[in-house]
Amino acid sequence: MSNPNQRNHLLPIHNLPSDIVENILTFLPIKGAIVASTIAQRFKTSWHRNRRFLFGREFSTRYGQLELATMVDHMFNSHHGEEIKTLRLHIDPIGIEALLKKWLNICVKKDIEELELYFFRLGFTIEFSVLDGLHKLKTLKLINCEIQLLKDPVGLRFLHTLNLWKLNLTQEMFDILISHCKMLETLDLYFCLIFKKMKIVGSNNKQFKKLRIAGCRDLVDIKIDSSTLSSFFYHGKLPRIQFVQAMRLYEAYFYIIPSRNYIQPAQLEALANDFSKVAVLTTSSILIEALSARFRDGIFREAEYNFFYLRELQLFMEGGMFCNPYDIYLFLKRCPSLQKLFIDLDDYQFECGVYWELHQKHQLNTIDHLFTRLQFVVLKNFKFMDHEIELVKMILERASILDKLYLIPPKSGRYSKLEPDLAKYDKYFQTFKIASKNFGIDYKEHCVKFPTHSKCWFHQSLGLGGIYN
Repeated sequence: MSNPNQRNHLLPIHNLPSDIVENILTFLPIKGAIVASTIAQRFKTSWHRNRRFLFGREFSTRYGQLELATMVDHMFNSHHGEEIKTLRLHIDPIGIEALLKKWLNICVKKDIEELELYFFRLGFTIEFSVLDGLHKLKTLKLINCEIQLLKDPVGLRFLHTLNLWKLNLTQEMFDILISHCKMLETLDLYFCLIFKKMKIVGSNNKQFKKLRIAGCRDLVDIKIDSSTLSSFFYHGKLPRIQFVQAMRLYEAYFYIIPSRNYIQPAQLEALANDFSKVAVLTTSSILIEALSARFRDGIFREAEYNFFYLRELQLFMEGGMFCNPYDIYLFLKRCPSLQKLFIDLDDYQFECGVYWELHQKHQLNTIDHLFTRLQFVVLKNFKFMDHEIELVKMILERASILDKLYLIPPKSGRYSKLEPDLAKYDKYFQTFKIASKNFGIDYKEHCVKFPTHSKCWFHQSLGLGGIYN
């Protein structure tokens, strides 16, 4: 913290030259810039040179379409600055197409760097002349917005982030974007109507680091050839995924929506090997089941895989068919560096069956393998059912340096009104733990540290929360 003498040497804003203060004000979001223009008469028109036109959810929920469009149009008509760095606009495009074209053409002339258009329904197309003129654009985020592309575009060469939501994307358009945007670092495709086979070749793109795909139902085949990719997120039905070369993936989010179709375990085993070097992994119980012990080449055995570098695991039990505490143990055993474990039990019932009762339960009680680095465990939607207690017992008997265990009951549903005797369970669980005296159990969600990955990451990445669910 600075001392009083240091603060006395700071130059008050009214002593700064007007041109410096005015330049500072141009970088404020438009709402803040208008408020700041009232601090002195000399800054009254400073907002006319504002560089950040941010008309996001706050504006779209407060004002109707025509009122908001009139406000935005006034801002563009009054703008006297040489640059507009950012345009963020949440609005219904139907009926104001001419205004949208006008605003975009102004943005092209003023070298816009970030363009985010969140349209509430389809009906507007960004013409190729606009995209071809965006020579300094670094971020492009589009929702419910169509685009036109030239086969050999001139613009978009410095694009770093491309986020497309509910867009009709053809194979040709995708290939143009991937081959042309050589500075691309992040590609997000959410709920797009898309072609069936996607191929990403990153040999000419040394900046490509993050690929996130969610809800693209038509996609059945993904082939990735990129040595620089470090983050891979996928949420949807299981496609065929092939990584051509070894990668340095740091994190992976791989959530498979349950399907009635049979899933080939070998396909998921191959993916486990592709993810073997990740430090953070979020997945569903479907992956655990695919890797569990079964007949392989005529021999009943586990899959061959290891997660030597995995430090944080988040597991969603939703969609599981037969996953039990023993299957989870087998997976955790292959994660020797694991420090944080998050399991969302959801409504999963652990239908363990006869094989569990006759064999696996006994094996689990006789194996002495320890989780020597596991420090933090959260079991969400914990209902105090028998097999959930077996899961807790399995963890407590093996986590030698466990610091904290959170057992968070459901907030809603048929189990939300349960009132278990927490003191009794707490005493019971303490009999299994081998951790230090500082170990504790908590049943309050507000105390929990959140996992690295959110289940609704594709909404949060756009700053939408649940408004577009």
